[in-house]
Parts: sequence; structure tokens; C-alpha cells
Amino acid sequence: MSDDYGKDLKLTGRAFDQMTSDREPVDLLAAAGGDVRTVSGRENLAQAVVNRLLTRRGELARLGHPQYGSRLHLLVGELQNARTRGLAEIYIRESLAQEPRIQAVTKVAFAPPSRGLDRDTLYVSITVRPAGGGGDLTLTVPLQRG
Repeated sequence: MSDDYGKDLKLTGRAFDQMTSDREPVDLLAAAGGDVRTVSGRENLAQAVVNRLLTRRGELARLGHPQYGSRLHLLVGELQNARTRGLAEIYIRESLAQEPRIQAVTKVAFAPPSRGLDRDTLYVSITVRPAGGGGDLTLTVPLQRG
């Protein structure tokens, strides 16, 4: 059983429970001594999931990764209804199926729609089974549709 999910640069705006959108700028975080912070283990896997979901599919084509990302951006402006949630689940599962560190997406669940100020946000809870074991990882990702 391994929980080595790699090491990457720690990005701002990519915490799994942080309100963000695919158009929010990201930046590197500084560490003590002027170096950049890194993220590893399950935290890196969580950041990778959020990055993959919030990157528009095809956006990295010029860098040699034409299939990286998701189609969630296609739901911007759509009503928050069963059809939109169904498409969001398809897009999430489709995107995360390409992540080699994930064995399976075991659950995708949506919070009930809000009628308040955050009515343009789709709150999704995603449970993945990491490849190599280590127990399931559940993330709550707020997806802005507006």
C-alpha cells in the first residue's frame, strides 16, 4: 500500500474547499527562505484533482496536453437543475478517469441548490479511490457557474 502521490508546487486558489473558478489566477506560494512551497502526498492528489477539474479541456494543448482538464466550463450560465448536475457528474468522472493516481471515482454528490447569493455555485462532493491504496479521499469543490 503506497500513499506516494507525488510532489508538486503549491498553488494559491487551488485548495479543495476554497471558492474559485477556472478563470481565477493561480500563483506559487513562497516558503521560508525565499523558496517556493511544495505539496506532496494526499494533499498533492487533492490539488491535482482541483487543477484538473478547473482547467478547461484543451487549454494546455499547446503544451502537449490536449486532453487535460474538464468540460465543466461548458456549464457556465446553465440553470442549477438535474440536467446540469447530471452533465457536471459526467464531466467530473470523464476528467478524473484520466488521472493515473486515481483508481476510481466512487461517489459524486451535489448539495441542494441555494437561493441565496451563492446560487451560481454548484457544491460537489467527490470521493475518489487513489491508485495504490491509502483509503478513499473525499473533496468538496465549489464550482462557480456564473
